[in-house]
Amino acid sequence: MLPQVQENTTGLFGVDITKRCEEIQRGNWYCRLTETIIGDFLIIPLTSRRKIQSEAYTMNNCCRHYTAACAALEYVLFSLRSRAGERQATLGLRREDGYWHFDQCVGPSNTEVTEESLCYCDENDMILTESYPTEIYYVAQEVVRLMNAPSSKVH
Repeated sequence: MLPQVQENTTGLFGVDITKRCEEIQRGNWYCRLTETIIGDFLIIPLTSRRKIQSEAYTMNNCCRHYTAACAALEYVLFSLRSRAGERQATLGLRREDGYWHFDQCVGPSNTEVTEESLCYCDENDMILTESYPTEIYYVAQEVVRLMNAPSSKVH
């Protein structure tokens, strides 16, 4: 009689493949960055179809079109909210060459939230425009850094 062999379903990095497949079938998936606070913002990973649909509806954007890529762990979406829970922006990162890269970050109805512009007239009455990164820009860059950090440093 042959001894029974227990099937090892733990894949790379100790993630149980069977559990992950079941979560994806239920419409949930894994994100290595859990809900966290960065500066004045609450960062919430959107790890299910329902969360993405809610974000798309509330923010009036097209993030629902990224659901399949998120489930395949090729793309990740985050809801950036005030500490009071008000949605401020939706952040999207794409996976390329084993690393997460900033793709887009937009406010309600796809408004620009990563930079602000200052227009003024110089001494020759020429209108000049200067652009500056916003706090959301720096928060988004910190999310990218945390997603690419060694696993022991992720919240």
